Amino acid sequence: MSAEVRAAERNGAAIIRALGKSPTTEYRARQLEVSNKPVGISTPYLQPKLDEAGVLSQNEIIARGVFDAIGLRLRFSDPAIHKNHEPDDLVARIVFDMCEQLRCESLVPDSLPGVKHNTQVAFEAWGRTEQLSSTAIGLLLFTVMHVVRSRLVAPIGNELIEDQIESTRFTLATEIGADVRAMSHTTHDQEAFAVHARSLATTISEMVNESAETASETATASAALFVPPEWATTEPDEGDVLIGGVTTPNEHVDPLTLDTAGGYQVFTRAHDVEHVGSDLYPTDRLRELRELLDDQIAAQAVSPFTLARRLQRLFVGIERDGWRSGEDEGVLDGSRLGQVIANPMNRSVFRQERYRPVAPAVVSFLIDNSGSMKKQRHQSVTVLVDTLARALDLAGATSEILGFTTNAWNGGEPLREWRRAGEPANPGRLAEASHIIYKDADTPWKSSRLSVAAMMKTQHFREGIDGEAIVWAYRRLLTRPEPKKFLIVFSDGAPMEAATLNANGEGYLETHLVRVTQHIERDHTVQLGAVTIDQSVDMIFNASVHMDLTGTLTLAAYALLEHLFSS
Repeated sequence: MSAEVRAAERNGAAIIRALGKSPTTEYRARQLEVSNKPVGISTPYLQPKLDEAGVLSQNEIIARGVFDAIGLRLRFSDPAIHKNHEPDDLVARIVFDMCEQLRCESLVPDSLPGVKHNTQVAFEAWGRTEQLSSTAIGLLLFTVMHVVRSRLVAPIGNELIEDQIESTRFTLATEIGADVRAMSHTTHDQEAFAVHARSLATTISEMVNESAETASETATASAALFVPPEWATTEPDEGDVLIGGVTTPNEHVDPLTLDTAGGYQVFTRAHDVEHVGSDLYPTDRLRELRELLDDQIAAQAVSPFTLARRLQRLFVGIERDGWRSGEDEGVLDGSRLGQVIANPMNRSVFRQERYRPVAPAVVSFLIDNSGSMKKQRHQSVTVLVDTLARALDLAGATSEILGFTTNAWNGGEPLREWRRAGEPANPGRLAEASHIIYKDADTPWKSSRLSVAAMMKTQHFREGIDGEAIVWAYRRLLTRPEPKKFLIVFSDGAPMEAATLNANGEGYLETHLVRVTQHIERDHTVQLGAVTIDQSVDMIFNASVHMDLTGTLTLAAYALLEHLFSS
């Protein structure tokens, strides 16, 4: 996903939150979420399709209208009432939901003329789509929506659409006229409105079911109206989120099910690899890279000993370790009373409690090794993380440094196997995942110097599958004995792997990433933070900091751990 599209989604989420009076709403990877739970967007024209410029290709007002309409739905519709009256039949559910959306749009106050204009433009743009009326059922649903909207919101202003639906509207007049009139008088009472909307929806459903072409045309019409195919089989469970007629399970996620969170899957793991940093390049080359790294660290003029004292307060606790005798102040040492009698001037007869540092924390640095991390930023990250790992060792804490990338560009062997299998739909991840251990938690910094230096070279930097990498690093931390566990992800934006996104959709990898981070943040066993290089990731991680790596790293840059975890 491009930075422009992500920025447009963030702007859209802000619009929805403001208009919908719903502060917990987010919109990312084309998925609406309320209180960190996914919700369906089912009304036909509420499917914003952002291009690389961050707007709909036709007009930016259309995108704004779509987000305004979603906000109105959150503001004026009670999901519980909607769920209570919602029909079971697929077509009836489509019509019922369309009516509720139009009711919400009819309630826009006169003080918001821009919202009225934007939603009108978005609806008209959807209505110009040729495929909508390509079948009899599609034309029927298309006509119903225009008839209801013309009565609740605004008259039809397009003569071509008037001509297109004239015959079908005439047929429907005696069937749904009474319900439409009743709906127009009950827009401010959702409960009363829902009774008539359900009656209308049931009437339309019965007309559809009487058609001999029902089986094939219902699917075609649903697709034309952008209705999710899972509607026909999805049944709401307790705790599910229901907005707009679509239920999305409030899935249970734990360390064992993280691999499939958000519907994620992997086509094959047969070609996945796990490397040690020291095996990536010849030893002579690693020594050269280490010298380069040491030179760059020296140029930063940041003392690891100073950092260690700061990090010790953050990550390392202390425990009582007996007494220290012969002190000039403290608690009088009874065993030295004889010295006081012999020499009243002797003041070294006190004792103080002695403490020693313990290492209750393990800190894992997980670094994006995708191609976009090149152009010197990878060297700055290496300098930063290497110095922090050394300081943590000096402070008495434990650290590890991990990386993630792919073993080939654009899928590699999994993509070829998928093609040989006939390219089945929704294959899941189609890449050779590559995870790299530059420094494990049981190896001191001094013994990992050459391995860490491998990050200074980018020959192995390809594409990034962030969600799976975080699961891998998270599970490594869960096996550690330290009671305090921290995971810091270094990334320059959303995950990107071309083969997987082409086969599954643009938001596939990011959806998994969001579900994974949500579980870790709710579980609290591991404290999770992110350091972003380019694009902001504050919509994905609760704790994140942005870093500018274009200049020399200062002591302030090394305070990122305090910024993330000091609370």
